[in-house]
Order: sequence, then structure tokens, then C-alpha cells
Amino acid sequence: MKCQWIYILPVFLALTACINQPENTNIPNKRVSFLIDTSLSGSDNSLNDSYYGMTKIYTKDKPAKLSMQGSYGVSGVIVVRTIDSYICAFDLCCPYEAKAEYSLQQDGPGDFFLHCPTCGSEFEVGNGTGRANKGPATQPLKSYWAEERGGERYYIHN
Repeated sequence: MKCQWIYILPVFLALTACINQPENTNIPNKRVSFLIDTSLSGSDNSLNDSYYGMTKIYTKDKPAKLSMQGSYGVSGVIVVRTIDSYICAFDLCCPYEAKAEYSLQQDGPGDFFLHCPTCGSEFEVGNGTGRANKGPATQPLKSYWAEERGGERYYIHN
């Protein structure tokens, strides 16, 4: 029986290491689950693949049209069409403050950066990294899965 584990364990470790999991931060775990439609005729067409660098914020007060009863993380979720045309999603909770009431803000829907009005940290989202650029925060934003669900629909979840 021990001999079988010697062969199985390396295969299992190799498979789990290849899974691209979202970054771990000190942000509390809270459910994220909603569907968006980025087609030109869809309700989230500002995130269409022809609009690089665009963003859209979803919260329980401003839900996705396809998921009115969806779950939107700690402080809400920003979905980004990166400059490389990928869809990425991040929690709007500042990793330095780590409290729901300290929600990150942006200057406009095409702004590549989010900033914390409380601590002054700034995070880059236009390139899909969510990394801290300045301020006391050193951890990146908490990221979520953006799984393509046929055509131009994406399921945002954790």
C-alpha cells in the first residue's frame, strides 16, 4: 500500500500546483457568484472585448443584470477588461484596511487604478494584476475567477 502512494502523491501535487488560483490576501472570505454578458447587445457591453481597459463595478445595490440575487464579495467586485483583453475580477475591499466599509474607488470607468480614500493606497487593475502601487498597502487586491461560459458570458466566482 505504501508503494502506491509514492507514485500517486507526486502526480497529485503536480496537478494541484498547475491550477491558477486567485491570490490570497487578508480580505475576509465572502461569497462571490454572478454572471455577466459582455456581448455588444448584452447588459455588460462596456466590458466587450473591443473595449480594452474598461471596468464595471458590481455590488448588492448595483447587481449584474443576469444575477440580481448574486453575491458580491466583501465590498463589491470590480470586473476589468484588461489591456490584454482578458476579464479579471477583484474585491473592492482595501487589503490594508480589510474592512467592508473601506471600499476602493476609481475616478472613472476607464481608470486603470483604484484608490483607498482612507489609507491612500493605490492599486493597478488595468493590467489584471491588482498590485499595490503606492500607500501603506503591500498586498494585492483579492482576485476572483472569471470563467468564460459560452460566447461572451462570464461567471465571476470564488
